[in-house]
Amino acid sequence: MKKIVLTLLLAAAAWSAAAQRPRTRVEWGVIGGISIPDYTTDMDRTDIRNKCGWQAGIVTAVNLGAFAVEPQILYVRQGMRIRPEGGEEVNLKSNSIDVPVLLSLRLLHPVRIYTGPVFTVMNDSKQKSGRDLLDFGRVRPTVSFTVGAGVVLMRHLLVDLRYNGQFRAKHDVVLPDGQQLDKLRSYNVALSFGYLF
Repeated sequence: MKKIVLTLLLAAAAWSAAAQRPRTRVEWGVIGGISIPDYTTDMDRTDIRNKCGWQAGIVTAVNLGAFAVEPQILYVRQGMRIRPEGGEEVNLKSNSIDVPVLLSLRLLHPVRIYTGPVFTVMNDSKQKSGRDLLDFGRVRPTVSFTVGAGVVLMRHLLVDLRYNGQFRAKHDVVLPDGQQLDKLRSYNVALSFGYLF
């Protein structure tokens, strides 16, 4: 009888400990929204007009309880009109595949706070000329960063706000007509909405 009672007590203690330990869960979903870029350069007489862009992609998360690791894949489209000193205005579009690898803090449920690196694995730039888009260059893979916050409503709807920035400016950027920019910095704020399955 003592062995049975002792076995039941040990089983109950083990079950209680397992129930209290946070379970690892894998989440995934889709996300899309607008991106408001801010391109700047050190060249005072170069006029830059930023154009609203958009992004869409797949979000995943390995939820470890108080925090999660969130690798994502995003297609990002941005644009700007730029008029270098003494030159013609150029309408540029940038398409990139970004892979953010985020760490999110989830202590304030349903709010999550993000930070982490963003790997741009593909980026091509096009010049709009009439109705045509002329491909004029690809940018090598780069690393930037993002910080932000999101909130999950009704267990599935995600509202996400992020600030994306660069660690350093791009030097000696050559435009389609051969003009050169000394430094080009790019930052953006992205507001997205998603659905978590």
